[in-house]
Amino acid sequence: MHGPSELLEALESHAPALAPLIHADGALLDDVQARPLERRDDREAIEQAFDFEALDEADLHRRLRRVRHRAMVRIALREILGLADIDQTARELATVAGAALDAALRAHRGWLAARFGDAMRADGQPIPLTALGMGKLGGGELNFGSDVDLVFFYGTDEGQVGEGLDLSVHDFFTRLVRAVSRAIGEITEDGYVFRVDLRLRPEGSQGPLANSLASAERYYAEFGRTWERGALLRARPVAGDPTFGDEVLAMLAPFIFRRSVDPTLADAMHEMMAKTRRDLRVDEARDVKLGRGGIREAEFFVQTLQLIWGGQHRELRVANTIEGLRRLRALGLVTHQDAEALETAWALLRRIEHRIHMSTGYQTHDLPAEREPFARSLGFEDREAFEDALRSARAIVADLFDSLVDDPAGTGEHDGLGFVLDALEAASAGEDDADERLRAGAPLVVGDADPDEAHAHLRRLTRIRRGPFGVRGPRRLATRLLREVREAAEPALALRFLADFLARGGAGYTRALAEEPRLARRLIGLFGQSPTLAELLCGHPETLGAVFAGGSLPTPEEVERAHSTDRPREVEDFVAWLRRLRREQLLRIGLAWIGQELAPRDTQRALSRLADAQLAAATDVAWREITTRMGEPASSLVVVAMGKLGGGELGFTSDLDLLFLYSRDGETEKGRAHVEVLARVAQRTLRLLSQPDAEGPGYEVDTRLRPSGSQGLLVSSLAGFERYQRDRAEAWERQALLRARVVHALGADAEAAADQARTIIEQAAFGMGPPEAERMAELRRRMQLELAREQADRYHPKLGFGGLVDIEFLVQWLQMRHGSDPTVRQRHTLDAIDALRAAGSLSDADAEVLADGYRFFRRVEQCTGLLDPTGDGGLQMGGRRARAVTRALGRRERDGVDAMEVFAREWRTRAEACRALFERTLAPVGAPACWSGP
Repeated sequence: MHGPSELLEALESHAPALAPLIHADGALLDDVQARPLERRDDREAIEQAFDFEALDEADLHRRLRRVRHRAMVRIALREILGLADIDQTARELATVAGAALDAALRAHRGWLAARFGDAMRADGQPIPLTALGMGKLGGGELNFGSDVDLVFFYGTDEGQVGEGLDLSVHDFFTRLVRAVSRAIGEITEDGYVFRVDLRLRPEGSQGPLANSLASAERYYAEFGRTWERGALLRARPVAGDPTFGDEVLAMLAPFIFRRSVDPTLADAMHEMMAKTRRDLRVDEARDVKLGRGGIREAEFFVQTLQLIWGGQHRELRVANTIEGLRRLRALGLVTHQDAEALETAWALLRRIEHRIHMSTGYQTHDLPAEREPFARSLGFEDREAFEDALRSARAIVADLFDSLVDDPAGTGEHDGLGFVLDALEAASAGEDDADERLRAGAPLVVGDADPDEAHAHLRRLTRIRRGPFGVRGPRRLATRLLREVREAAEPALALRFLADFLARGGAGYTRALAEEPRLARRLIGLFGQSPTLAELLCGHPETLGAVFAGGSLPTPEEVERAHSTDRPREVEDFVAWLRRLRREQLLRIGLAWIGQELAPRDTQRALSRLADAQLAAATDVAWREITTRMGEPASSLVVVAMGKLGGGELGFTSDLDLLFLYSRDGETEKGRAHVEVLARVAQRTLRLLSQPDAEGPGYEVDTRLRPSGSQGLLVSSLAGFERYQRDRAEAWERQALLRARVVHALGADAEAAADQARTIIEQAAFGMGPPEAERMAELRRRMQLELAREQADRYHPKLGFGGLVDIEFLVQWLQMRHGSDPTVRQRHTLDAIDALRAAGSLSDADAEVLADGYRFFRRVEQCTGLLDPTGDGGLQMGGRRARAVTRALGRRERDGVDAMEVFAREWRTRAEACRALFERTLAPVGAPACWSGP
C-alpha cells in the first residue's frame, strides 16, 4: 500500500506533467486509491466511470475531464510503480479514450435529437454512427501524449432528420462530429480529454467530417491509396454503434486485404517511411518514433506483412501490433526469435515514449537533452546503460524492417543458419570436411544443449532420402525448419524428433510443409514441447495427413460422430480403432495448442470431450461383450467422471478419475449375480481404455476416489453410495464430488439411474456444508510440505505455495459454504469463480485474483506436463526445463529483466496473492513460500 505523499512524489519524479492534476484537485488522489493500485482496471470498470448524465455542454466537458484525469493518474502510477507493463497501460489508455468519446456521442446526439429530431431511416429506425479509432487508438496502443485519430461513418443518406425541414442527414452527423470533437479536444479551464485528429478520413482535411457507408465505399474503391490501406488496417470501432462499426470494417476488408500476395508492398512501405523522415526533417538520433529503428519502423514491419498476407489469412486482420506479430509468428511468417526480439524492443521503445510524454505533457518523441535523470527514471543505472539498451533495441527493429527487402528469399544467410545448411549439403554430398563443419554448426541450432547429440541428429538429416536437407532439397524449407528448431521450447528435442519424423516416412510431407508455413511452425513447436505427442506422431507419420486434412480442431459433433460410426465389432480391432482415433484427435488438439490457436480453457474442453467419447465407446463395447456372455443385468450402470475429467479441465497427460455406480442393491443372490456382471463391465471398460496397442497408448485410469478408496468395491450401489456419503465420508471425499459428472449410463433404467446419481452427488457435495476451515488449511499445509518438495528455487504450480490447490480448495470451500444457491454449483473452477462473484459470495477483486492465478498456473502445469510427462510437475527456476516453459509461455525480457526472472516474478506475485486470499478467507496455512527464506 502506497501513501499519498509517496504517490505524489512518484508522479513529480517520473510524470511531472501529470502532477499538477493532483495539486489542482484535492480529492483526485483519494479517488484514485479507492481501488487498490495492484488491481488492473478492466474495460467494464473504465466505461462505468464515464456512464453519467450531463446537464449541458459545460457540465459534460467538466465531467469528462474530471474522470479522464483520474484515469490518467491511476494508469500512470501503475506503470511507474511496476504494477502494469506497457501493453496493459496502452490498452487502458485506449479504453479511456473510447469510453470518453462514447459518452460525448451519447450526450450530443441526445441534445441534437431533442432540438431537431433524430436522424432516422425510412423504416423509422435511427441511422447508426460509428467512430473508428485509427492508429494507436485503433490498435489499443495509446500513449499519454497521443492524439486520437478518428474517422466517422454513418449508415445512409437515405433518411431524414425530424420533419426534414432544418437539417439533412449529412448535416446532422457533421454537427454531431464537430460537437463531439470539441467535447473531447477543446482546452477548457479543466484541461482537455484527448487531442482529436480527423485527417485520416476520406479526402483528408478537405473531406467531410462524417461519411455515409455508400460514399466511403465509392471513395476507397476509386481513390484509396496504399497509405490508407495501412491506416485502415488498424481501424477499430471505439464508440457509437458497434454492430454498424463491424459492418463498416467488413465493407473495407477487400480494399485493405488483397487476395493476391504482393511482396512489392514492402518497397512502398520503405519509401513511405523515408518520405516521412524527409518531409518532417526528423532528428534520427533523438526521435524514438520516426528515427531509424524506431516505433514506426516496428509498426510498419508488422503491418507490411499483415497487408501482404492478410488476404489469404483472415487471422492476420487485427489492429494491435503485438497481436499481429504473434499471429504472424503462429503462421510461420515471422520466426519465434524475431518475434521475441521485436516484442522486447517494442516494449522498451514504447516505455520510453510514455515516459517522454509523462515528463513533457505534450506530443513529442524526442529524447530529452538531460539523459541521466531520464535514464534513472526508467530504472537504468545510468545514461550509458540506458543508451546501450536503446541502441540494441533500435538495431533489432532496423534490421527487421530492412529484412523485408534485403532477404526476400528467406535463405538464412543473415541469421547464421547458412553455414549449417551448407554443411548439411556438403555432408549429403559426401565431402571430406563436412562432418567437422556439421559439428561446429550444431550450437547454432540447439544453443547450449548437448553438441554431440545435436551433431548426431544433423547427420541423420543428411541420410534421409527425398528430405529437405540433401543437395537438391528445397533450401527455403530447410531454413524454415532449422529456424523453428532453434526457436522451439527445447531445441534439442525438436531436432531429435524432426529427424525421427522425416526418417520414418515424414519426408513424404515435404511439399505440404513447404507450401504451408503454419504447419511447419506447429509441427516443430510440438516436437520441441511434448515428447509424448511427438512420439505419437513419429510412430505414425501418416497421421499428419489426417490431422492436416481435418483442420485445426475437432468439433464436438465431429468427435461424437467419429466415435459412433464404423465401430469395429471385434475387440482387438476396436482397441486399435479407439487408439487411432485418440491419436489423431489428440494431435489435432496439441498442434492447435502449440500454435496458440487454442486458449487453455478451450484446450481443456476439447481434451475432456475426447475422453468422454472414448469412455462412452469403451463402456458400450464392454457392456455388449460381457452381457452377451453373462446375460443382461436388471441393474443399470452409471459411469461418473471425477477430478479434472469431471470438471472439464483435462490436460494432455491427465489420468481419468472414474467412479462406477449401479442402480439396485446386491443383497439377494440374484442381485449379487447382477453386481458381478456390472463389475466385469467396469473392469473390461478400464482395460479397453488403458491396454497398450500398436496404434498408440491409452489412458491412465484411476478409480481410487470410489467409497473406501482402493480397498472398496469397484462398483457401488446408489443406495450404498448415498449411505457412505451421509454417514462415513471424509470431508475431502465430499469435496471431490463437486466436480463429479455423469458421463454415461447403460441398462434398462439408465436415465433414471443417472438422475438419481446426480441427486445423490449434489446433496453430498452441496447439502452438508463445508469442511472446517482449519482442517482445510492443515491439509493444505501438509500437501505443500510433504508433496510439493519446493526449495529456494524450485516451485510447483499445483501443490506449491499459492498454487492451483490453494485456488481450488478455496473455491470449492466457498461452493460448499454457499451450496444452497444452485447457481454456484459449477464444476469448472473458472465457472465456479464467475458464479460465486455473480452471487455476491466473492468480491470482484478476489475473483480476479483467483481467475488470473488459475489461468497462469494451469498453463504452466500444461506446459510442464507436456515437456516432462513422467516428472512430478516441479520447476527448477533457472534450469533448462524452466527456461523451456518460459519460452513456451511466450515470456520475454521486460525492461532489462531476463525472461526467466520475469516468469519467476509473475509466479511469485500470483502465488502470494492467492495464498493471502486463502488465509484471509479460511485460516492460516503455516507453510511459508520457498522463496521467502528460512
